[in-house]
Amino acid sequence: MSTAQKVTLVTADNVEFEVDEAVAMKFGIVKSFLEENSEKIPLPNVYSMVLSLVIDYCKAHLKLTDEKAKEFDENFFKAQDNETLMAMCLAANYLDEKELLDMVEQAIADRLENKSVEYARKLFRIENDFTPQEEDDLRHGNEWAFEGVDDDKQLGEKLRSVLDE
Repeated sequence: MSTAQKVTLVTADNVEFEVDEAVAMKFGIVKSFLEENSEKIPLPNVYSMVLSLVIDYCKAHLKLTDEKAKEFDENFFKAQDNETLMAMCLAANYLDEKELLDMVEQAIADRLENKSVEYARKLFRIENDFTPQEEDDLRHGNEWAFEGVDDDKQLGEKLRSVLDE
């Protein structure tokens, strides 16, 4: 019985992960390194905590059926906080792992559904550059866009605790 070939990935915080080549090949950025026969593949834009989650995701998707993978995804993304999802989105983009990128983007979009502009600004750390008058004018000109928006006060505590870390 042959053993799977291993690839060593080195994160930004200098943690080494030895993974099966099948997992590493899901990352577009790794393919070019493997063609050059690199011993250790540096991933300077990905930290170990996030790479660990990305590897777990990829391993699951290599072995699960479509139905089981869908169930895994639902539970996997629900278990992540907003900061982790954002970090996973950046990592998936850097690693060129399109399937994961699509899934994590959808998970973030799902969390933004029915949320206020203020909630999205806090989540994405976007500074409000509108004057109070400009913002008021926009709100009054587009009332329909603010219908059915969740109350930020109910969501605010958890978001504040994540962003204050």
